[in-house]
Amino acid sequence: MRAQGATARELPRKVAVLGFARSGQALARALLARAVAVSVGDAKPRSAFLAQEVEELERLGARFFFDGPPEEFLEGADWLALSPGVPLDSPAVQAGRARGVPVLAELEIAWRIAQRETPRGNRWVAVTGTNGKSTTTAWIAAILRRAGRPVALAGNIGVPLSAFLEERKPRDFVCEVSSFQLETIETFRPRVAVLTNITPDHLDRYRDLGEYAAAKKRVFANQQAGDFGVWNADDPASPPIQTRARLVPFSRRALPAGGVGVENGWLVSAVSAGARRILPREDVALPGAHNLENALAAAAAAECLETPEEAIREGLARFEGLPHRSQLVAQADGVSWVNDSKGTNVDATKKSLEGHARGSVILILGGRDKHGDFSALADEVARAARLVLTIGEAAGTIERALPRGVAVERAETMERAVAAAAAAARAGDTVLLSPACASFDQYGNFEERGDHFARLARDVKRKT
Repeated sequence: MRAQGATARELPRKVAVLGFARSGQALARALLARAVAVSVGDAKPRSAFLAQEVEELERLGARFFFDGPPEEFLEGADWLALSPGVPLDSPAVQAGRARGVPVLAELEIAWRIAQRETPRGNRWVAVTGTNGKSTTTAWIAAILRRAGRPVALAGNIGVPLSAFLEERKPRDFVCEVSSFQLETIETFRPRVAVLTNITPDHLDRYRDLGEYAAAKKRVFANQQAGDFGVWNADDPASPPIQTRARLVPFSRRALPAGGVGVENGWLVSAVSAGARRILPREDVALPGAHNLENALAAAAAAECLETPEEAIREGLARFEGLPHRSQLVAQADGVSWVNDSKGTNVDATKKSLEGHARGSVILILGGRDKHGDFSALADEVARAARLVLTIGEAAGTIERALPRGVAVERAETMERAVAAAAAAARAGDTVLLSPACASFDQYGNFEERGDHFARLARDVKRKT
């Protein structure tokens, strides 16, 4: 294999970057800035991308191969860099492996570059899991910033890790990482790795829950003594975890030994010697059981990094949350419109419903099915939802899975769903977009879907 023995201090002569979305673009720029030759391949045609994005990198020396890409894309490559979401069974990946070219995640290569250039000053936190990872990642970053730390909030949360490589200075890298990225790491080693939970998701890509869980748990694979593995003691699918790191549990049901939990109405840390109260549970900034779990995970990670008590307390109490995650986007005539577009799987939607009163929700469900078990929503939907409006490709599948006593209407599109919700809503109701599905049947991503819902909801508010 070519460059198989490469270390964090070495860079190859040439890298083939597969996938020209945000991560691929950022990595290509970072490599070209370090005199590494780059070829970029994508299954889409050239016309699918902004001309200036392609032309800028061509001026810097990148070669592009669209519509496939053809195998010529791999010529001379020492590494094949994989953008998140590119499946391992894609023809270009199979061709690369047949040539003996190491297949590495964008995450892995960006980590190597950062460690090569500032090996002693960086601290790394990696957050993965099925649900809550974006909120937990951002919450950890907010706490560390309150402690005066320089923070790079990176990964699947919106800005690729490679985009932070222009500044060559030590920082706290707080990264949201997906199972797709973790499939192709080799040396990536976070000081603190966080696993929020594991529930069925992406079963259109993995053979079963066990294979999906194994990909998630790779976040702990390279950790050593002195590192920390934060995990959800309330989640039956998270153990066992194989790692050399110290395992630090969190729980919203109790105070686990050596971890962070809830005791007598307080968030309490036992990460260090003894037990220390952090803040009352009622003071946690974001409501809901799922956000309590996110807060506990964030507190545990911050404790592992010996963050000052005041920064942890203020960070937990003042965090404002993220767009597209249980985000109130409009309110009129006593009706709340909540954008939870990031609820892309069944468990996320189930937890989003938990905080609502009986019969108070008009729920918008649907999109592209990721082979989730929609019947698992039955109890919470029957309790909380007065009406379910279905959209997208999965509408029929969802309708068949829900109990007969639930009122369900096929809306098909977001415009029709919002119009129907506006007609049915009454004071005290919440119109909740929490689709339990991917967005790719009708939108480019969950952000686009959430933004569309928010615009339509605000239009309703203006008309009332």
